[in-house]
Amino acid sequence: MRSSIFIAVAIAVAATAWIASGQFGDTEGNASSRNPQASKKPVDAPLISVRVKAVQAQTRTGYVLLNGRTEESRRVTLRAETRGPIVDVPGEEGHTLEAGDVIARQNVEDRKARMAEAKALVRQREIEYKAAAQLAKKGFRSGTKLAEARANLDAARAKTKGMSIDLSRTTIRAPFRGVLETRDVEKGDFVKAGDKIASFVDLDPILAVGYVSERDVGALGVGRPGRVTMIDGTVIDGTVRYIASVADKKTRSFRVEMQIPNPDHRIRAGLTGELTLPLAEISAHLISPAVLTLADDGRIGVRIVDPLDIVRFVPVKILSNTPDGLWIAGLRNRDRLITVGHEYVKAGQKVRPVSVATVAGS
Repeated sequence: MRSSIFIAVAIAVAATAWIASGQFGDTEGNASSRNPQASKKPVDAPLISVRVKAVQAQTRTGYVLLNGRTEESRRVTLRAETRGPIVDVPGEEGHTLEAGDVIARQNVEDRKARMAEAKALVRQREIEYKAAAQLAKKGFRSGTKLAEARANLDAARAKTKGMSIDLSRTTIRAPFRGVLETRDVEKGDFVKAGDKIASFVDLDPILAVGYVSERDVGALGVGRPGRVTMIDGTVIDGTVRYIASVADKKTRSFRVEMQIPNPDHRIRAGLTGELTLPLAEISAHLISPAVLTLADDGRIGVRIVDPLDIVRFVPVKILSNTPDGLWIAGLRNRDRLITVGHEYVKAGQKVRPVSVATVAGS
C-alpha cells in the first residue's frame, strides 16, 4: 500500500516536470512567432544613385563687365594772361584745331611801340657796354663803371623779354590737337588776366571709364587689352591705361580708364557703353547650366561627390556664358561633379556614384 503511494507521488512529480518543460519551450516559440523581426538583423536603406563626371580644368582668362561712359582724355580751360579787348575770334566751337591754331586775339594796343622802344634801348646799352669794356681794357675806365654798363644792358634785355612775353599773350592758341568745346568771348569783349577764354578737349585717344569692385580690382592690369560695346552695338578695342589706387569713398569701387584710338573724333565724350576687361588667367571648368544649384544661404554652386562618396556643396563663380555652357571657377581638377540627380540629394549624404566618361574641359 505504502509502495503504491510512493509510485503515485513519483508519477505526479514527473508529470509536473514534463508539463513545466513544455510550457517554457512553447513560450519562446510563441514569442518568435508573434515577432518574426526579433530574430532578424537590421537592414540599411538603399543608397541613392547619382551620375557623376570627373571635371578637368582649363586655363582661361576671365572677364569683368562694367557699365561706363566715354570721357575726353584731356580738358583744359584757356584763360587770358593779360588785359585788353578781344579783336578777333577765328576759333569756332565744335571744330577740330591743330596745336598752335589761333582761338582768339587781343588788341596789342601800344605794346608794339613800347616793344620797339625797348629794343632800341637794348642796342644803346650794348654800344655803351662795348665802349666801357674797351676803355677799361686800356685803363681809362674803372671796373665799377664797366659793371654799371653791364647791369644797364642786362636790365634793358630783361625788359625787352618781358614785353615780348606780354605781347605773345595777346594771342590765345590751341595747346594741342583737339576740339574747341566752348568759346566764352566774342569780338569786342574786354578781358583781364584770369578771365575764361575757352574750354578745349582732347578726344584722341578717348577714354572709356568704369568702376570695378574691390573683389576684382586686384585681377586687372594696366596695359592689358579690353573692349567697350557702345549703346548702338559698336564694339571698339582699347587698352587699360589707369587703375585707381584709392577707392571711391561712397561706392567703395575703383576707377578704371581704358584708352581708345579716336583720330577722326568719331567717338564723342559722354556716351554710355559696357566695358569688358580681362582678368588674370585662372583655372576654369565648363559645365552645363542645369547642374547649378542654390545653397540655403542663397549662394550659387554645384554638388560634387568626395572620395568617401559623400555629397558636398561647392560655391562657384560664373565667369562667362557661352553656347557650349558656363565657364565657372571654384572647382578643383578631377572633382566628381554630380550631373544627374543633384536635385534629390543634399550635402553630407552618402550616395552611390555612377561615373560617365570624362570630357576634357567639361
